[in-house]
Amino acid sequence: MSLKNTMYLLAGVAVLSTGHMAEARDPFGGLKSAVKKVKKEKKRVDDAVEVIDRVTGTSSSGFSNRGSTSNSPRTAKRTPTRTDYKMGMPSANLTSQTKCTGLALSDVTIGNLGEYTFQQGFSKEKRTGFINRKPGKVSKSCIITPGLQSGEVVYFEVNRAQYKALDKGNDFEWQCVRSDNPGAGVTDYWTWNSDQYLGDSHMKLHCGNDQGVTNCATGSNSSRASAYSADIKKRGKYGISFLARTTGKFRGPTEKLYCQYYNKRTGQSLVGFEYMSASGR
Repeated sequence: MSLKNTMYLLAGVAVLSTGHMAEARDPFGGLKSAVKKVKKEKKRVDDAVEVIDRVTGTSSSGFSNRGSTSNSPRTAKRTPTRTDYKMGMPSANLTSQTKCTGLALSDVTIGNLGEYTFQQGFSKEKRTGFINRKPGKVSKSCIITPGLQSGEVVYFEVNRAQYKALDKGNDFEWQCVRSDNPGAGVTDYWTWNSDQYLGDSHMKLHCGNDQGVTNCATGSNSSRASAYSADIKKRGKYGISFLARTTGKFRGPTEKLYCQYYNKRTGQSLVGFEYMSASGR
């Protein structure tokens, strides 16, 4: 139960208790009084919840889908007031510390997890998926460019059999350092080590979408997810996606982080990239 609903419940119990006492004297008067008090308490709860949401930067009504700035993913949405910084190739003193596995990265795409609209006849509906897609590049075997903005997602594909052979069980981990001070060691921003931030249905947008994505499918989230899974397995590929995690709200100061998906057993990294993180301090 959400915080907001819990507060409503407590307010309603208190008011109904008062209403029962009044009902003994005047059944209709007690009911009218209870209704007025519930409305008054509801407004007070709404005001309190709004303050909580503003202070915490969250929604007390609960979390939505995948994608997060914490270990529990929630949908990552672009903020129109945020500044996008020019990102290019990370400096050599960073990339020289990344030893690539040599596994080829293909279909490199950068975008966001968010809502899109699709149309069927006169009907318009919304779904959550991988949107704002733009192509990325691979340099020095495994360095993705350009760097990512805070909250962006990078997706790429690798040979399924070769990738699975690299991992004997929890061998990979994220390592991130501050670009201007890599010698200080890894930051604690990355603790979620999954290699799939995006879900299968996020990749197969519904046909007729406003994103112009033609490699699409129709039907429910489940059926579109199955279409993506069948397609990528047929091609012998494995889809990997990572979120450029935000370390706080979209307000400065900001800092560049350089991250690599590192194999502790082999000492090599599957991928490395730089991104601009909003620290929220």
